Amino acid sequence: MDSKIKKLVAGVALAGALTAATAGVAVAADSSSTTSAPSAQTAKHPLLRIRVRRATVKVVTDTLGVSREDLRTAMQSGQTLTQYATSLGKDPQTLVDALTNAANTKLDQLVADGTITQERADTVKGKLPARIDKLMNRQFGQHATA
Repeated sequence: MDSKIKKLVAGVALAGALTAATAGVAVAADSSSTTSAPSAQTAKHPLLRIRVRRATVKVVTDTLGVSREDLRTAMQSGQTLTQYATSLGKDPQTLVDALTNAANTKLDQLVADGTITQERADTVKGKLPARIDKLMNRQFGQHATA
């Protein structure tokens, strides 16, 4: 009877090891591929998405000299960041430069800390202009009224 239990435990352990190894290979294959859809990348890391949003809001509010509530109200009314900055008498390019500098500084820090590779940081930096342009011209309030 004791040998049957040992065989059962060994079989369960082997099945668990195979399952873990298969999952590890699947994760490794998934993480090695690059996905261009931001939602696919951040879907696995919702905390990362929250941190990026908070950092972006902080840079925008600091650069424009407004409160979070004022920014939220403007965005909910359908204004883009470009329109909002212009309505405050600020140059939208100043905001673009601030967002770019903040992102580059953070990426350089992550490389120095060993969190990401220089190659990954360069890839992200290459995508920054398009993403910041999209952010600057997006109407956030358009979905709330539809």
